[in-house]
Amino acid sequence: MRTILIHGFNVMDGGKQSVGKLKPYLQGEVIVFDYGFAGPFSLPCANRRALGQLRGLIRPGDFLVCHSNGSLIGWQIAEELGHILGGVVTINAALRRDTLWYPGLPIFNLHNSTDWVVKYLSRLWGRLYQKDGVKRNGWGAGGYYGYQTDQAFVTNWDTAAQNWLVPLTGHSGMFAASPELEFWGGVVNDWKQGVEIQRAYRFS
Repeated sequence: MRTILIHGFNVMDGGKQSVGKLKPYLQGEVIVFDYGFAGPFSLPCANRRALGQLRGLIRPGDFLVCHSNGSLIGWQIAEELGHILGGVVTINAALRRDTLWYPGLPIFNLHNSTDWVVKYLSRLWGRLYQKDGVKRNGWGAGGYYGYQTDQAFVTNWDTAAQNWLVPLTGHSGMFAASPELEFWGGVVNDWKQGVEIQRAYRFS
């Protein structure tokens, strides 16, 4: 059960100091996928490059864990390869809240109701800059509100909720320090295991 980590926008280290920090806390083989820098003017090229590279990387049963703009990339590759993916986790997704995912593909959206980056900037950027390198969708506030369409295989959890043992704040709060990484890495592991158990049960 491989996990591919996909970093976000305006990242120059390949995600090492953001979603890549989850690697030691996730079970199984973990790949930190670096598609290069995605800035305001290089975004379309970077996203198209990422999609091309992922087409050759993904194997049946792989899980994607995507942060910010990485969620937009994850959505597009799921449109193409959702029939072989194990599932997708989106963290503070820069993705529209009315996003429709590949039917039947398990989606775990860890959104955050304190994330002003996706609440305001992602929505504004999605309206002003249509050419994001990804088809039929765009940036939005799904990482703030959650995905608000009725989809049976989509789960939304607000990581800012105060009933969590380790609640998060902001756009990259999950990657702040060891307590956050350990707790939420464990949450992702538990979700993935649940998906695997359900899949095994359905096909038994």
